[in-house]
Amino acid sequence: MKHHRWIPFLRVVSLLFILAAGGLVLLAEQQLRQIQDILPANSQWGVVNVGGLTVEQARQRVLAIYLSPIELNYQNERIQASAERLGFRVDLPDNLENFQSNSSAFSFWAYLWNKPQQPKVLPIEFSLDETQLRAYLQDEIASRYDISSIPPLPLPGSSRFSTGVSGRHLDVEASVARFQGVLRDPFNRKIELVVKHEPASQVGSNLLKAVLINELKEANFNGIAEIFAYHLTEQQVVHFAVADGQEVSAEIAFSAASTIKIPILLTALMQIEPPFPDEFIRMAERMMVYSENPPADQMMETYLGSTLAPLKVTEFLQNAGFRNTFLAGYFYLGAPLLRRFETPANQRVDINLNPDVYNQTTAGDMGQMLRAIYSCAESNQGVLVEISNGQLTSEKCAFLLEMMKRNRIGVLGQAGLPEGIPFAHKHGWSEESDGLLHTISDAGIVFGPQTDYVLVIFLYDPQQLLFEPANMLMARLSQRIFNAWNPDFQVEWNFGKFQYR
Repeated sequence: MKHHRWIPFLRVVSLLFILAAGGLVLLAEQQLRQIQDILPANSQWGVVNVGGLTVEQARQRVLAIYLSPIELNYQNERIQASAERLGFRVDLPDNLENFQSNSSAFSFWAYLWNKPQQPKVLPIEFSLDETQLRAYLQDEIASRYDISSIPPLPLPGSSRFSTGVSGRHLDVEASVARFQGVLRDPFNRKIELVVKHEPASQVGSNLLKAVLINELKEANFNGIAEIFAYHLTEQQVVHFAVADGQEVSAEIAFSAASTIKIPILLTALMQIEPPFPDEFIRMAERMMVYSENPPADQMMETYLGSTLAPLKVTEFLQNAGFRNTFLAGYFYLGAPLLRRFETPANQRVDINLNPDVYNQTTAGDMGQMLRAIYSCAESNQGVLVEISNGQLTSEKCAFLLEMMKRNRIGVLGQAGLPEGIPFAHKHGWSEESDGLLHTISDAGIVFGPQTDYVLVIFLYDPQQLLFEPANMLMARLSQRIFNAWNPDFQVEWNFGKFQYR
């Protein structure tokens, strides 16, 4: 049969077809393996597109982007640092096994039928060593770019102070908090560091004290001086005493003289309510503004009653904690001494100025009293409000300060202040038992353009207090304190160099 002749030929053709098909399959498998080494289009590693890359190529791209240098901005200073030096670490797998596809594995038949591969996704795993980051920010950034503020310094030959220099410092903790978000976004490699500004600091209490002591020495004042100054905003206190050029313990007992009229008016205000009678206002004005003594006696007799009225003032003072201040009799000539008071200040054995047995105080007591009056007037708070059971109010304390502001004598502490600066104060001086002037004082509150502060100065000369040079000295001390605590409104000393003796 003739058709049997085609059988060998068909077998050969079939075999060739099978061999060709097998070859095509082998070629397809080889191509598939090559394709499987390439990441599918739109594959993501973190936020980096790695489609069309091998795993190794993808690793290199991801590391290059995530570990690219970071620009740190310290105000206008720009610093570049490697991410690794900042403590940033990126952990990447070595192969594709950790990739998760959105569908089943790409099969041979899917390849043959030209089905597209599904993109693969792998999240980035990274860490930030905050200890290393903090160390870098502190050692490499803060140490180089931080600037310390410089306080004003005294200018030689002047009562003024130099202008202070403001500072700045890196807020390390606030800056660290900004790194996490930036490191997760490799396409934003800029970080604005948190920098805090420090205004030029005030003249420190120790520096101001040294300046004031030097003023006493330069003036050749060989008597005894005690100064109390209190910064009412910063709660900064300067309190010291000097005897014959050497610092001694403060809280020296001085004759209070007319400064005692401050607690007299305070005590009387506890007995009366506003609106105040015209007669009360007149007495307050005559005793506080014109420093007359009879109105002080009249006020005590009228509002405190009996011949023991001065002791009521003292009782009020001691209840308020002013242990070194007392009034033991009226002002009129020949007034009886109602009681002898012993205080911690007048019982000192190292310094005894033989102060008036009728009225005494210390610079510290008077300063703290003025501070309490200010607190009462400003906020209706403090020891005066508490010990008076509400009988002393902000309105009453403000009345007292307004009356004291009207005491415009233009000498002593007020002479050192710029024109027009409110100074609620009471000055005091008087002849003592030998008929000579030995003590002069000024105690008040300066309402400055930048800050309010308490100012108390007592000067004592055992021989005889020379009023004019003592007045100059007190004005100079007052001006130094004003310039220190109101640096933007300083005034220049225009009276030349002077010597007390």
